[in-house]
Amino acid sequence: MASQNENGFKSFLASGAISAYRIVKVQSDGTITAAADDTKGIGVTQEDVADAGYASVKLWSAPGSFMVAASGSAITAATSYGTITGGFAGVVTTARFTALNSAVASNGIVVELVQV
Repeated sequence: MASQNENGFKSFLASGAISAYRIVKVQSDGTITAAADDTKGIGVTQEDVADAGYASVKLWSAPGSFMVAASGSAITAATSYGTITGGFAGVVTTARFTALNSAVASNGIVVELVQV
């Protein structure tokens, strides 16, 4: 019988250190790593996690918007972005998220977004 995640959060073992508010993907061995190359990933880390540590991930199935670190500068509200190194940036091939507010600096600036 299949299981169901009702609260929208799940813990995963990290493969490498991952900062908080980064979009992550599941690897073939079941561990997570920061999503890259415009990958949608499975959700967003909620705190910093060390290599081989467990991270709480807010899954895309969770209700509401998501806080995600900006990987590029000049993030504009109401503009769609894709995933770059676990965050999101302005130059993408496939838009996956829409920023709900703006940011002017990268790495450390966290912006609220929703899925497109």
